[in-house]
Amino acid sequence: MATAVVLSPAHDAFAPEIQGSQALPAWKVPATTKEPLDWVSLETIDLNDLDSNDPSVRESLISRSKHALSVDGFLYVVGTGVTQETIERQLAITQHIIKGIADEEKVGYTAKLSEGSYRGHKPKGIWSREGVVDNIEHYNFESPSFDGNIDQHPPSLRPFLPEIQASADYTYNHIVRKILEIISLVLELPPDALWKLHSQDGVIGDSCQRYMGYHPRSQEDEEKTKNIWSKGHTDYNTISLLFSQPIAALHILTPNNEWKWVQHRDSAVVVNVADALDFLTGGVLKATRHRVIRPPADQSDITRLILIHFARARGDLVLDPLYESPIVKRDGVHAFQDRIDAGERAPTQAEWLAERIKRTGHEKYTEHKKPGEGRVQEQVLGRKVDYYV
Repeated sequence: MATAVVLSPAHDAFAPEIQGSQALPAWKVPATTKEPLDWVSLETIDLNDLDSNDPSVRESLISRSKHALSVDGFLYVVGTGVTQETIERQLAITQHIIKGIADEEKVGYTAKLSEGSYRGHKPKGIWSREGVVDNIEHYNFESPSFDGNIDQHPPSLRPFLPEIQASADYTYNHIVRKILEIISLVLELPPDALWKLHSQDGVIGDSCQRYMGYHPRSQEDEEKTKNIWSKGHTDYNTISLLFSQPIAALHILTPNNEWKWVQHRDSAVVVNVADALDFLTGGVLKATRHRVIRPPADQSDITRLILIHFARARGDLVLDPLYESPIVKRDGVHAFQDRIDAGERAPTQAEWLAERIKRTGHEKYTEHKKPGEGRVQEQVLGRKVDYYV
């Protein structure tokens, strides 16, 4: 059955007839957990409020967004124009990529992680901790992924490229753009200020759309790793958009230094501040540590399939604070002041991204801690980076 999305006039390419045009097993929506988890309380904003003619509605939107992004670093976004049906179709594509395409077929399309690139396939089991290999698999699309060269993708994925491209295009050029407009207003900048720092070349500029799966692990492996599937970290880009799905596994570290669960909401997108936006705002907006842990018992045997969009600033953008923002000028602190004092410049978005990708799974911590023992640090391009192992 074809699915639909509410279109903006600029995005006719995301046509309803594209959706579901290729036969594919449906993604069976998992039941939400019945376990009483310690859910985090997050703000919800509606993108439609940005177009309100009522000044009080817009003022409330900006005020609530400012508080959420400067304190929690996370919020829910609704009013994206994407239906739950469309999200479920995209997760069916995720299911096909992760579980439907044989590992042997994906072998020749591996991402060049050692060169600082996620584009392509990241197989599970290439990283190890305490003798346990990782259970994380993903396939990443960037603008060059849509350049017409279908040979860069596995044959069984190629029929779905039009849907994937349409989704990535709409997410970046409509949803991301609107969120960046809100954040620009939070910073008391012109509405298009942050969008101008993101490339408009190609389908999604320098950004990335990821189709991802976390595979279930044995009880023995869970005990060795303290149920941690992805250690506490920050993302490397400006903002990350996770299309909400029912399997509970995402934790965020609250300002009170407590790990709390992020609850599923139909048709919502979970948005978080990432490193580059933290740096550009001088820390006014917070890149919050988050992690992925084993889901509760009534969901732990299901592969957790997710769709994420990582919005990235222009690759050549130097990550200096935006001092033209009155708020950043007043409260911001340069993340790379030590480099500046030494006569160097801050890294660019591309440099920071590549260095973080190269180190993922191969971090060089300043001290050794076993899984579950808390915070560790490493030096990355002159800055201390925190993880929670």
